[in-house]
Amino acid sequence: MKILLAEDDEPVRNLLTDFLTDMGHEVMSVENGQELVKLALESRPDLVVTDMHMPEMTGDSMIAMIDMYPPLAGIPVIMVTGASKMELADAGIPVEIPIILKPVDFDKLTAEINKVAEKLGGV
Repeated sequence: MKILLAEDDEPVRNLLTDFLTDMGHEVMSVENGQELVKLALESRPDLVVTDMHMPEMTGDSMIAMIDMYPPLAGIPVIMVTGASKMELADAGIPVEIPIILKPVDFDKLTAEINKVAEKLGGV
């Protein structure tokens, strides 16, 4: 599966990239939501994994932007964040987006990625 990862914390980005690559996925990573939207338009990923708090464009703004572009609408998103549940609710994160709180529970992340892969027909 082609996964696009947005995470501004370089050590966390590297850790997630290595983990997802070791799972057998093709991973492209960026530092913020603005870069993610640009790269997503170029590469059309199967899944977006994003943080909430990032410079340039936050995760919630990036999710809204993805939904505005017809070629990107419908790409599944998993949010990996240190934001509180109240903060996520206040930001209007759609309830269907899985939230993985930091520190990352890699078993839960794996389970959510597997759900996406099943919906996509085992991509």
